[in-house]
Amino acid sequence: MSTKLPCNLLLGIQNVALKVSEEEESCVRKAANLVNRLVKFYEKETNSSDPSKIMALVALDLAMCGLKFETETRSLNNNVQSENEQLLSLVEDFKL
Repeated sequence: MSTKLPCNLLLGIQNVALKVSEEEESCVRKAANLVNRLVKFYEKETNSSDPSKIMALVALDLAMCGLKFETETRSLNNNVQSENEQLLSLVEDFKL
């Protein structure tokens, strides 16, 4: 059983207290760091400090990254599968 660790984070202007597993702690802290970097980016980009607007842009950015990653991964998997099928076909052609 995994022990839950307290993980206090600052996301934008909001303090968030979480309990996360030891395995997740590093990932959670890196994700919070990414969110905070995006907050600073969008504050500069939009010349706004409206927390709801900034966090909406951060959420949209991260969601788009996830969707792009999913699309690229699916495309890569399809290409690998196609190449594997071609190789298997070549192997079949050269069987004795």
